[in-house]
Amino acid sequence: MSSAPADPESTAREDKPLVAYLRVILRYWRMVAAVFVSVVALAALKSFTTRPVYKAEAQILIERENPAILTFKGVADINERGWADDYYQTQYKILQGRSLARKVVEELHLQDDPEFGGGSVPHGGAEGVDAAVDAFLDKLTVQWIRNSRLVTVAFESNRPERAAQAANMLAQVYIRQALDARYETSTEASRWLARQIEDQRKKVQEAEVALQALREKEGIVNIDERRMLVDQRLKDLGATLTGLKSQRLQKEGLVRQMQGARDPEELPEALRSRLIESLRIDLARLERERAELGERYLEHHPEVLKVQKQIEETRRTIAAESARIIRAAENDYQAAAAQEKGVASALEAAKAEALDLQRRGVQYDSLKRELEAAKDVLNSLLARHEQANVAQELQSSNLRVADPATVPRGAVRPRRLLDLLIGLLLGGGFSVGLALLRDHLDDTLRAPDDVRLGLGAPLLTAIPPRLRTANGNGGPAAAAGSEEEGPFREGYRLLRTALAHSWPEPAPRVILVTSTAPGEGKTMTSINLALALASAGERALLIDADLRKPQAHDVLHVQRSPGFVDLLTGQTGLSSAVQPLPGTSLGFLGSGSSVARPGDLLTAERFARLRDEARRLYRWIVIDSSPVGAVADALVMAPLTDGVVVVAAAETVPRAAVRRTLERVAESGARVLGVILNRARIDRYPYAYRYHYGHADGSYHQPPAAQDRTAQQRVAP
Repeated sequence: MSSAPADPESTAREDKPLVAYLRVILRYWRMVAAVFVSVVALAALKSFTTRPVYKAEAQILIERENPAILTFKGVADINERGWADDYYQTQYKILQGRSLARKVVEELHLQDDPEFGGGSVPHGGAEGVDAAVDAFLDKLTVQWIRNSRLVTVAFESNRPERAAQAANMLAQVYIRQALDARYETSTEASRWLARQIEDQRKKVQEAEVALQALREKEGIVNIDERRMLVDQRLKDLGATLTGLKSQRLQKEGLVRQMQGARDPEELPEALRSRLIESLRIDLARLERERAELGERYLEHHPEVLKVQKQIEETRRTIAAESARIIRAAENDYQAAAAQEKGVASALEAAKAEALDLQRRGVQYDSLKRELEAAKDVLNSLLARHEQANVAQELQSSNLRVADPATVPRGAVRPRRLLDLLIGLLLGGGFSVGLALLRDHLDDTLRAPDDVRLGLGAPLLTAIPPRLRTANGNGGPAAAAGSEEEGPFREGYRLLRTALAHSWPEPAPRVILVTSTAPGEGKTMTSINLALALASAGERALLIDADLRKPQAHDVLHVQRSPGFVDLLTGQTGLSSAVQPLPGTSLGFLGSGSSVARPGDLLTAERFARLRDEARRLYRWIVIDSSPVGAVADALVMAPLTDGVVVVAAAETVPRAAVRRTLERVAESGARVLGVILNRARIDRYPYAYRYHYGHADGSYHQPPAAQDRTAQQRVAP
């Protein structure tokens, strides 16, 4: 039957994080308290020994433009350079610059002030000024007030008067420097404008001379007026020609329509003629008369012939009138065409005149434009020059002190109450963090939770270091025959009880005791476990199966051989090899004779025969084997025993190594009964042991005489 260790991660979920952190703090409460007190003490010491620092603040208003005293803009106005957010950033950098700080230092003679490094260098030296500037900038703070045009200039000093004086002086020097820069810019601009005006006047004169020479050469006089007249004539002739052309086209269409008509008498113009209309009426009357006469007379009757003759004459008159109308339309069309031709000729003549003026005026226009442009530039320069001269005399600025600094009444540092509170917070956080870090970096087994949560294995018992006796001896408790009570002996009693309840039925049991590495107290644990089992009145046997470094015989002061090796080789029997310990029911089987290759000697068959023989004679068989991490002897014997107990020295072996030991034992097919936490420092972690076992030290188990031994020194078993 085997028992593998549980999953440490799933087991660790049983404890709440806050409880786990509290246990870590209680585990290292001495370190936490020491660090906390140290940090708080340092904070208090620093707060009460720091020299007071006073802070004065002045506010500067930075407008977007200068006051509108004049109607024109100055040469160096801000908005002429293009206002943007980077203007403010530039001003902040100027306020924090070394140039401005140097002027303030020189104004206030801060290079001679000890607070600013005065006296450390020769008086008036450049190094002294530079050092004072550095100290000044370290104490200066410039901050923009959001959503406003105000800038706060704050200065810190050990003297309140000096703090206010420095802040106000910086604001004044900053504004004065801005005015000086604006004046210098205006002066330089005025000089530059004067030079440009002289150059531009020469250009105007040269352009006028060139234009006049061209006029004389080309004979151009009032060319602009002639251009206007020609342009107007072109417009008028163009409009007239368009109208005439429209009329001519209309009359031409009418003539063609008349000429193509089959019956000229039916033309609309003929129908609208009053003469033709009258003739048609007469014709109708005559035709009625002929019809009436035809009823009374024959065709050749004189009256009929007379009327017939009148009818023919009327018809000829109508035809002649229609022809006349067509000829009138043709004459009208010819007159319109002639008029159109005359206007077109006049238009072509006007165009030719315009082209001639244009040809002759190309160079004239070019020279005239140059002259006008030169005059415009000259006038602009003259006006700007006058404005610059006036701006030089005007001392206005977009900067002013909105709120001067006043002498501060109280210090900004140190704030003792706040410093102490910060010290308390830092001390608490640092001490707790250090404890958690130490707990995280320490991967050894220290308390019951480390076994239960870190290894996922049962903790059989925790054995504290045994107190050294008065004469300096520190052998096993049962072997020494001492009646001294305490956590040491109580731990083995708990172990005996735990092992007794590991099996429901009473039968001889073989228990293998091993460890991860040498030096964890495996041998002493085996001896004391065997003595504790024997003290209950049952026959017990202790076998020293550590064939590499046997030590049990030296501790018990008995013989090493004959022993375990001799039984495996068949050189002796169990009864003759077991040595009884006086005053106990415990038998001891030493390791036996030394062999060159003990690994080849120890086999499962040989050990099984020895185990079966021991079961017939003893109720408990405790086997002290080699460490699992060193050799494989324990893994050979473990599956043939009833259970394996792993001894782990507290604060010695990493958890990962012990966890690997438990895994190897379980993988061999053996049953892992649990872990014994040896050399457990119950006094160092009282809360952890009180939480699990109800006792934190051995005072409850010690007799009154033992409780008074304050000078006892703890040693490892």
